[in-house]
Amino acid sequence: MSANPTNDEIMDAIGQSGYLLEQHIGTQLEALDFHIRTNVAFEDPDEGKSREIDVSAIKRVANNEAAKVSAFVELVVECKNSTNPLVFITRPKNASDPRTAPREFRFPSVYKMTKDLGGGRSTFREINGFFHLGFDKIHYRHQLPAKAVQFCRIDRKGSGWHANHGGLYDAIFYPMAKAVSARLADVPRNSSPGDWKYVWLIFPLIVTTGDLLVVDSTDPNPVPVPQDWVGFSRDLKSGKLTGIYAVDFVRRDGLEKFVHECIDPLADLAKELVEEKADFLLRAEHPWED
Repeated sequence: MSANPTNDEIMDAIGQSGYLLEQHIGTQLEALDFHIRTNVAFEDPDEGKSREIDVSAIKRVANNEAAKVSAFVELVVECKNSTNPLVFITRPKNASDPRTAPREFRFPSVYKMTKDLGGGRSTFREINGFFHLGFDKIHYRHQLPAKAVQFCRIDRKGSGWHANHGGLYDAIFYPMAKAVSARLADVPRNSSPGDWKYVWLIFPLIVTTGDLLVVDSTDPNPVPVPQDWVGFSRDLKSGKLTGIYAVDFVRRDGLEKFVHECIDPLADLAKELVEEKADFLLRAEHPWED
C-alpha cells in the first residue's frame, strides 16, 4: 500500500464524507433563486455551544414598501450522504393533528377574533396566523390523511439487515430542532408601530442521498413504498426545546420537485398577502367567526 492516497482514493473519501454533497445542494438551491450560505454557525440553545448547519437558503418572495411588510422563505438544511434507506411508519392522523400549526412559521401580528357581547362587554380568542391567513388550506403536510410516527435506518448486520433506530433521533432530529430554535430567535420581530413586519416561513429539511420508504401500519400486508419526501413531527421536552418540531426528509434527486410542489404554493400565498392583501395581513383584530 502506498504511503500516500491516490487521487481516486482522495475523491472517494471526500465523496463519502458528504462535503461535496453540501455544496451540490447549495448549488441546486442557488439555481432556484435562493441566497446560499454553507456551514452556518448557530448557538446551541441547550448547551450554549457553537454548532453548524450545512446549508442555509433564504429568498425574499414579496416586498411592499408602502405597507412596510415583506415575506421570506428560508430553508435550514442538513445533508446526509448515505446509501442506507430510511423507513417511516405511518398511521392515520387524529383529531388534534389538523389543529397543529408549524412553529417554524412567523407572521406579522398576533391575530384576535373579537365578539361584541353588548353592554360595553366583549370577548376575544387568539387564532394562529397559519389558520387565519389560509396556509393550512394548502400546506403539503396538512393535506395528507396520515402522519409518520416512527422512523429507522436499515443497516447491514452480519449477513442480514437491521432496522436501526438507536441514536437516530439524537443524531438527526435534535440537532435540526436546535438549529430551527436558534434561527427563530433571530427572525426580526416588530417592536414599534413603524417597524417593518414580516411573513417568515422556515422549512427544516434533511436532504439525503438514500431512499425514503413509507410503511402504512394500518395495511394488513404492508410493503415499503418509495417517496420523494416524508414529513416527521415530534413533541420535544428537553432543556429549551419544548413543543412540536417538524422536519421534512427529502431525497436529493427530489429536492427541486419538493420546492416547486410543496414550498412554492406557500410562498405564492405569502406573496399575495403582502402585495395584494396587506391591510388584511396586518390587521390584528377581526370579527369573531363562529
